[in-house]
Amino acid sequence: CEVTNGASALRCVVVDCGGVTNEDSGMNKTLRSYVAEEWAKQIPEVWKQVWRATRDNPDASEEAFWAQICEPLRLDRAACREVDREIRERFRQPFQETLALLRHSKASGLVLGMISNHIRFWFDECANSSGLDDLMHPDLIVVSNEVACSK
Repeated sequence: CEVTNGASALRCVVVDCGGVTNEDSGMNKTLRSYVAEEWAKQIPEVWKQVWRATRDNPDASEEAFWAQICEPLRLDRAACREVDREIRERFRQPFQETLALLRHSKASGLVLGMISNHIRFWFDECANSSGLDDLMHPDLIVVSNEVACSK
């Protein structure tokens, strides 16, 4: 914000992706429909552990991510591909109200940016469906997976 004579003038808006411009992944719920009941109680722990390790690691691969999810939950690769497909579909459904607000903000002269605790292979689904590249300069989009640091 710019400060002039004690008053602030809004100059920028920084938003998040998951739960703001697009749905959250819904990973726990999605996995529950594929994982055998005896392994289901491990879903939150496995998912969060793998997510945290991946979101802060620029060298993490999509293949390694899914291997670390599938193995402890006893899922075969076909089931993991289905889980990934469902999550990507969810990410492709942006919140139109939020995008309208961002378009209005940009048209009003505000600079837009994003900071997201995301991993690139899923973030791109959100960005493409939301048209984030049209709303904000790529240098003003920070994806934790690329900078090895999360918020």
